[in-house]
Amino acid sequence: MQPPPIPENEQQRLKELYRFAVLDTEQETSFEQLVQLAAQICDVPMSLVSLVDADRQWFKARVGLSASETERRVSFCAHAILNDGVFEIQDARKDDRFFDNPLVVGDPNIRFYAGMPLVTDNGYKLGTFCILDSKPRELTPAQEFALKTLATQAMSLLNLRVKNSELERINKLQNKLISIVAHDVRNPLASLKGIIELRQTDIISQEEADEMLGLAAAQLDATIDMVANLIDWGKLQMRKDNSFNREISLKKNIDSVLRTFNDQLEAKNIKVDVTVQEAETFTADETAFNFVLRNLLSNSIKFTENGSITIDVSIVDTRIKLKITDTGTGFEQYTFDTLFQQQKHYPAPGTRNEPGSGLGLSLIKDYLDKMEGSIQIKSEKDKGTEVIVVL
Repeated sequence: MQPPPIPENEQQRLKELYRFAVLDTEQETSFEQLVQLAAQICDVPMSLVSLVDADRQWFKARVGLSASETERRVSFCAHAILNDGVFEIQDARKDDRFFDNPLVVGDPNIRFYAGMPLVTDNGYKLGTFCILDSKPRELTPAQEFALKTLATQAMSLLNLRVKNSELERINKLQNKLISIVAHDVRNPLASLKGIIELRQTDIISQEEADEMLGLAAAQLDATIDMVANLIDWGKLQMRKDNSFNREISLKKNIDSVLRTFNDQLEAKNIKVDVTVQEAETFTADETAFNFVLRNLLSNSIKFTENGSITIDVSIVDTRIKLKITDTGTGFEQYTFDTLFQQQKHYPAPGTRNEPGSGLGLSLIKDYLDKMEGSIQIKSEKDKGTEVIVVL
């Protein structure tokens, strides 16, 4: 028996397979119907939608076979994904690669195999749509066409699963955003309206109204920042590729974002140190970089006073690594555990009771998940926080 060779792009192929998040999921009627149809059209007892994992092949749908998976080393499908078209074995007993294969000499006694690779839009082969028989045979042209067509349909179903999952994720986030906006926009506007009405009816003096308007203005500033954040996040969500990448100066971008926080940094006596390692310029999505930086800086400033913030940027494997460390209040482990939970919302006031929606980190995490980035947070109560983002 010849174990199947490993494709040259194996790591990328597996990454693509895991992106579909289909391994070990429940059986689905739509896939089952396809393998049943294939068995009938091709007049065979066995048909599979087989996905080739690192060390196994797992069957999303199967007919005529009780096992839900087998080892990759005995897999016919692992051989088939090395081909662009239909991979056909008319009699496995006469093929040097398979004559002593456990699946040939033992149950299910495979003699005939034909598999069409399941190819993603990115060109990676996740597995095959295949048919099997315990008797030698040969595909007719009509059966080969049917096998190719059904493989295309199976791949369409896999793509649909990804799209449905993405829509479900976005719907959950949208529901959260709507609840936050409904609360955080309505309240300051209602406060402002109330102050105006109280002053118009002379219930409060002009001096009292001015004091209350000052407090309302602080609330409105936070609301405006939140709305701007949502707009930027929405723009990023619409991007599906790297077409917005361009050459940017990391140091200039950092300085530009910092200038928007000058008043807050001065008022809270916060010193900022910036280090940009290696490349001064880098090809990146400027809006995305600024979006992440602005949100992380806003958090650090909110929870820091009479301290410092360190910004360290480096290039790691063609990606930007952004590390922001502050000497702020930090937070407890139980708070950290809920930071990225979409269904929970724990806004915390800053050192000067600055209001917040608790939305920034959630939006960053959502964007990084979509763009295959990452975020790590280390924090200790009363000692500060370190956030590392790779994007």
